[in-house]
Amino acid sequence: MIEVLLMKKNIQLDYKQHYESVLTTEVDLEEVKALDFLHCFSDLIIKYSNQIEMNLRSKSEETT
Repeated sequence: MIEVLLMKKNIQLDYKQHYESVLTTEVDLEEVKALDFLHCFSDLIIKYSNQIEMNLRSKSEETT
């Protein structure tokens, strides 16, 4: 819902500013950024898992 509203208003989000306003310490901000990265990375792994599996299988067949 928020994304739709932001798209209509064409507002760019500054996540760093948002995290700094919500969290109390710089250490917490780094942890949140790390968790966001891991979340995005795991989404990519899930999205491309078939291609990753096919690439790994083809590489292992080439070596045998």
